[in-house]
Amino acid sequence: MNEMTESQNGETRIVVLYCQHSVGNDVDITSCARSVAGVRVRPAMMPCSSKVQVSHLLSILDKEADGVEVIVCPEGCCELLIGSKRAVKRIEYARGLLDDIGVGPDRLGISHGAGLPADEFVKRVAARAEAVMNLEENGENR
Repeated sequence: MNEMTESQNGETRIVVLYCQHSVGNDVDITSCARSVAGVRVRPAMMPCSSKVQVSHLLSILDKEADGVEVIVCPEGCCELLIGSKRAVKRIEYARGLLDDIGVGPDRLGISHGAGLPADEFVKRVAARAEAVMNLEENGENR
């Protein structure tokens, strides 16, 4: 990807887009974001995961992040009924585009959760960062 994605100190940069209902209300997202060693995390809450757009995901990967994790509410629990289904389809499409251009589809991930506790949020961020680091170790474009 773009050379600007590499932070000055070599940290992997991950943007986490999450549905407002996927993470527990008592979770301090800022503290969670700081607790993943070697990873700079930028969390962004969405009113609904159905709002995620392929063009936005690709722009994030091009301009500011090495990877993106999208956390959506579980199927059947979305307040907009099919919001998480829409998000899954869009993520799959974007992953296909990333694969087609040889950047690595694992730069973009999606997971489901409802009221996730802090440790589970951190686990998901760490898993996406690890997937991105594995791509880079295997010579995928950055």
